[in-house]
Amino acid sequence: MKLGMFFLGVFLSTYLWADDLRPASLTIQQVQPSAFDISWTVPLKNGVRPNFSVEFSGDVRQTRPKIIRRLNNTSRESWRIETKRNPAGIDGLAGETITIVGLRGSTYEVLLRLVDENNQTITAVLNTDKPDYVVPAMDTVEGEDTIIAYIGLGIEHILIGLDHLLFVACLVYISGTRRKLLLTITGFTIAHSVTLILAATEVLVIPVPPVEAVIALSIVFLAWEIAKNREASLSLRYPILVSSSFGLLHGFGFASVLADIGLPENEKLSALLCFNIGVEIGQLLFVASLFFVFWGLKKLYRPLSMQMLRFPTSYACGVLATFWMFERLAAF
Repeated sequence: MKLGMFFLGVFLSTYLWADDLRPASLTIQQVQPSAFDISWTVPLKNGVRPNFSVEFSGDVRQTRPKIIRRLNNTSRESWRIETKRNPAGIDGLAGETITIVGLRGSTYEVLLRLVDENNQTITAVLNTDKPDYVVPAMDTVEGEDTIIAYIGLGIEHILIGLDHLLFVACLVYISGTRRKLLLTITGFTIAHSVTLILAATEVLVIPVPPVEAVIALSIVFLAWEIAKNREASLSLRYPILVSSSFGLLHGFGFASVLADIGLPENEKLSALLCFNIGVEIGQLLFVASLFFVFWGLKKLYRPLSMQMLRFPTSYACGVLATFWMFERLAAF
């Protein structure tokens, strides 16, 4: 009982992680030889906008007032700047330093995208250790930038998305055998990849709040199945059916992140695939870490077994997911 309360306390202490730390997005689009439209999207945390702002060094001036609006739990700002430099395209900003004020010391990341009139794109990720970026000349940019950036975003999104991680942890529990686990994770991967692609390409459009609420409900359902532990139940007999069904919903959740940060026009498909690859890499790293942690704990306490952790796991996941479900329903 003490062990169960310990695990429950650990999981409840992570409740504050329930808000997905989605990356902010800064897109600088050339519209005239020396004019650029700025699109600055910042996710809200508990309804509050982080105190971030965008600054440019050098001879850059704002020529249009900022338009600010809130949409899908994000704050979105747009305005226009001009530079007096002679080179056309993004090279007109070459050498300028773009700084995200307030980013240092935070847990957020910013996807920076600079696009010229020919839709050539420079992609970079800014974070607490790198809150500023010196714009390079376009002819020095390598094509791997977008690939690396979106794979990294995919990995980080799954690793900081506690609701997705708890669902995967529950899948590990209901699988039972390694063969079933492989099939279950594969079914989840295929299912959420399908809906991620469909939603990101706007073939299917579903409101985000209901999807997020049902994702929480999917964890409650699996937690209940783990607690019951009935071998005849459909979930334990056919875990791949459960993972595939709910995986379709999780794909829409992943797509909501891409909707916030956007996809480069000239590299949409490659960026989408790279983000999905990053999600899968992060998912595999998490599953591997679960087995490593269990192996380490068993070395410290030999009587430890999966059966012993069944109730602490099911109650911790269930309680957290129930909080999230009601919180997300209230946001409708």
